[in-house]
Amino acid sequence: MLIRCNRFTHSMGLGLLLTPLFSLADEVPGLFYKDQEKSALLAAIIEQDIPGLLQLDSNDHIEIIDSNNDTKRPPQSPEPVKVISINLRTKMEVFNLRNKKLRHGDKRENELAHEPSLRMNVGVMENNPIYGRAEIEWQRKTKRKSAAQPERQTKLELNQAYVGLTEDIIPYTHLRLGRWLYRDEREWLFDENLDGVVAQSKLGDWHLEALGGRVNYWQKDLLDSSTRSFEPVNIGSLILRKKIASKWQVGAYTVAQYHGDNHDRQLNIGLRSHNPAKKGLQHWFELGMSEKRQSDSDKRGYAVDLGGTYRFEDRALKPRVTLGYAFGSQDYRQTGLHSNEATLGGGSKFKIYGETLNPDLTNIHIFTASLGMDLSQQATLDVVYHRYHQARLSDFANNQTDLSSKYDRQNTRYLGSGVDMVLGWKPTDNTKVEAIVGMFSPSKRFTSASSPHSPRSENAYSIGLEAELRF
Repeated sequence: MLIRCNRFTHSMGLGLLLTPLFSLADEVPGLFYKDQEKSALLAAIIEQDIPGLLQLDSNDHIEIIDSNNDTKRPPQSPEPVKVISINLRTKMEVFNLRNKKLRHGDKRENELAHEPSLRMNVGVMENNPIYGRAEIEWQRKTKRKSAAQPERQTKLELNQAYVGLTEDIIPYTHLRLGRWLYRDEREWLFDENLDGVVAQSKLGDWHLEALGGRVNYWQKDLLDSSTRSFEPVNIGSLILRKKIASKWQVGAYTVAQYHGDNHDRQLNIGLRSHNPAKKGLQHWFELGMSEKRQSDSDKRGYAVDLGGTYRFEDRALKPRVTLGYAFGSQDYRQTGLHSNEATLGGGSKFKIYGETLNPDLTNIHIFTASLGMDLSQQATLDVVYHRYHQARLSDFANNQTDLSSKYDRQNTRYLGSGVDMVLGWKPTDNTKVEAIVGMFSPSKRFTSASSPHSPRSENAYSIGLEAELRF
């Protein structure tokens, strides 16, 4: 299926045909319209992950056509050029991590953070071959650790500021120059604001994305000059995809990084397959290899992440069952630009390897099982179980996680298990609430002190809450 919309046929297709790289209100250029109801309808279509090109006819009506039908379509009258459009989003985030260092009793350390924010997204000359977009966000973050005074920080961040060129300028290609947000499937490689250029090209069922840039080449926080990177990390990437059937896509990628301060180099290459179908079976598959060259050593590793979700559409509550497995070798390294966040068919993204432990895919086996359901048309619930094993027995400090342990006996490769409960509620098109409760139960290798008879570490917990309003 394909969604038609003037002037963006090839240029917008690449970013939206295959992957949810950009959210409607935040990242996709040229899709903000004066009629809020129509914008909400368009957002609802994107959130259904309908692959295709976004277009509106001359009356701002959304039209869905068959992408395999070559019948010529009647010409559409040009869209009126909007000189400027403004969208606002306010959000409140709260996160509480308890027993962060896997201790026992009154030695447990907790961390609480809350952050209100206000984001303004401004579009200039939309529906024009050359257009612009800027996004600025005010944040007020308060962080409190056990037995410590709260830390407060106010930020005014420049998230995006770019000029876009549609296919009217460069055939079959959509170009962005400046600062833009880039995300890939399951945010396994990218979830980062980059300064540079990204080109998205489409020819038939083939799609190519090429990017080059740096992280924070320009100042990130307009109130803090130190947020400009004076130790540049140069990034270049090619991501190739091919549509196989309906929403099923396969592809390959390469991501190269060069750290100018210490001359470290990292290369990530891989193969992938994704089918985020909303009915029946959906799947994901990632096979990645990394090579990191440092002044004193070279490290090479590989990783695999595969799984599937089956939805029972004809049953009450539309239950869905997920099974997954992920492995990263001892020397495998993700890009460092990733966030490992996605959905398992529900309405809320969460950390796919566990909310509380939140590990990178390094020296670890992760087994995942999940059960989800639609509580109503506006609410979804997912319960996710993870089991963690080290690939090779080593100090837990070598694993990159949100938790740490001072007393690690290293007497088993089994690290522990985790459970997450994810609730998403969207009562209206412009409001959303997400709540996530997580738990990590450590194995017997973690104790509260160095004594051989010390009790085992207690569980760690995490609680996250987000409330969002767009207008």
